[in-house]
Amino acid sequence: MSFSGRTSTFSSVIAVFCITVYIAAIAIGSIQIIVNIGERRNLAESEFSDLVDRASSAAVILGFMSEAYQDSLKDLIGTSATLMGVIITGSGGEFAFERFPGSGIVWVGTSPRFRSGFGFPSEPLFLPLRVEGQRNVTIQAVYSRFDTGHFLGTLRNTLLAVLAALGISFIALLIELLRKNRVSYQTAAAGRYSGADTSCGADTSRETDTRCAADNSYEVDDSLFSIDEDDEDFYGEKPKGLFSPRGNIGWESYTHDRLASELHRCASVEQDLGFLVMEFPDKLNDSQYRQFCEEAVSFFALRDLVFEKGEKGISVIIPNMELEQCMAKSRLFRNRIIDKLPVSFPNKTGLCIGISSRSGRLIEAERLTLEAASALEKAFLDPDTSIVAFKSDPEKYREYIRENL
Repeated sequence: MSFSGRTSTFSSVIAVFCITVYIAAIAIGSIQIIVNIGERRNLAESEFSDLVDRASSAAVILGFMSEAYQDSLKDLIGTSATLMGVIITGSGGEFAFERFPGSGIVWVGTSPRFRSGFGFPSEPLFLPLRVEGQRNVTIQAVYSRFDTGHFLGTLRNTLLAVLAALGISFIALLIELLRKNRVSYQTAAAGRYSGADTSCGADTSRETDTRCAADNSYEVDDSLFSIDEDDEDFYGEKPKGLFSPRGNIGWESYTHDRLASELHRCASVEQDLGFLVMEFPDKLNDSQYRQFCEEAVSFFALRDLVFEKGEKGISVIIPNMELEQCMAKSRLFRNRIIDKLPVSFPNKTGLCIGISSRSGRLIEAERLTLEAASALEKAFLDPDTSIVAFKSDPEKYREYIRENL
């Protein structure tokens, strides 16, 4: 399994775990609140029944609705865990008692009414009150469905579980980012590893055997495409502006930085990238070189991705294009040069092209230019092949990455 596969599995496991924690925390919290509501109703019914018995007894001892009787009812409500308000109705009118002002009773004119809405049941508890000498006396009570302490504690525990899952997600994200940084470093090292096995593709437009730009018997010379950004350009000029005066394309010394930038961009959006280097066998004068460069700009349609390469060549960066597409495009361009440039253009049939591509790898600009340059050298060494592509072996490349993680 590649790194991306392991990362995907790791992320998926963490995501499933966190979602499970979220659902479990919410479900457990909801069940606890529902159970508590049922328990409080049972407790309220028990407390209300006890209140009715005591109110009936107190009426005999203290006198119904005497000041002492009313004080005893207030004390009973104040010690209750659930009851918030009581209304006693009889021939003498309605009498209201509550735990504290506004806790369970609202007044409509001179008539008391129970509070309703969130936290209060729609139907109050109701029983007849047995009072000697009184007829049709009833007592009603409203209670609070929610135990505030239990409710807030449940919400706190649910929130703590969710925050814990978010913390795990954040730690997992940090681990994944650290792993990606590590594999980027390892891959950059792999880009400089010249012993990796490769296979290649070559131009098949001629009826000749295809050749390999860098097989096991072919040593790649690292000096083929070395770049020192502090050096002057090929002609001893310091680059001024974006384009060179000779070819009206990018300066040769700009190639490395732009290639590195495009590689990074293409890797971030998982696009491929092709890199072409091409040369004529003989030096071109300024006029011929200018015509050649203009044809390249017209064909590839990106002047800022075409760069000078010595006195007789150019290099081209082609974003979002696979190796096979680059080879096909190279053949079309070479045929265009042969057909379109003036007859006086020397050795236009000798144009050779070397190709390399990112091919899904996290590779450095130095390595890609080295591969393209070695392919170009092989194209010049073989007179029957004008286009050679350096094609990496993805399986061996991934195996090398795995071994070095």
